Amino acid sequence: MPSHAQFKKIKSIEVTEEIITSAVDRTGDIYLITQGQILKYDPDGILKALYKNDPLPTIFDPHDGARMFTFYRETRKHEYLNPSFDVTNAYSIDSSLVIEPWMACLSGDRNLWIMDAADGSLKKINTRNGIVEVDVKINPTLNPSNIKFMREYQGFVFVLVDHIGIIIFNTMGKQIRLIENNHITSFNFFGEELYYLQQDKLVFFDLFSTESREIKLPSAPTSALLTDQRLFLISNKTVDIFESNL
Repeated sequence: MPSHAQFKKIKSIEVTEEIITSAVDRTGDIYLITQGQILKYDPDGILKALYKNDPLPTIFDPHDGARMFTFYRETRKHEYLNPSFDVTNAYSIDSSLVIEPWMACLSGDRNLWIMDAADGSLKKINTRNGIVEVDVKINPTLNPSNIKFMREYQGFVFVLVDHIGIIIFNTMGKQIRLIENNHITSFNFFGEELYYLQQDKLVFFDLFSTESREIKLPSAPTSALLTDQRLFLISNKTVDIFESNL
């Protein structure tokens, strides 16, 4: 386990509202989601854009930073935003395909994975032709209301379930693994590894070898994001930015 000496603090930023969740895009920009807005910062902590909307999206995925994805449970719609947070496209989820969309995430550049709370199923929707390509029942003991986040990565679908952990599905919607940890509140990816926060450590899980490793952090934040060059430690209304040489 490497020590935290590999991280050098370069800056702290503060926001006016409590940070509910956060995300990072492929270019290393960070996004802070509060109750009333989404703030976009570059890797050096410079504010680049601000997005206000009521309500905020159920799912926000900045993707590559050029075409960001949002999903709204209440209105059954998903939108795409440009780097300035302007809506470039907006679509409704057809009720003939999904009865009660609880969570949704991108599959590739345009298709969708959707968790349907009405029948407890995981569906993959081809948005070009409006066809359900995958439709599988999930574990009947799993309450959809406990599902907090989902995302596709490296051909797998990752679903965060409150007080259980992270369930991993393959491209056919079959559950292949459970990372059991009832304290996981968020997760992200670093190369071929999934990582999540555990007190003052980041725990990494290799998606292909299934090996695990840990790194110790300079402190115990409420959430953390990692890129090739930066470590972001997030607590309440503050983000500490560190140089990283991982």
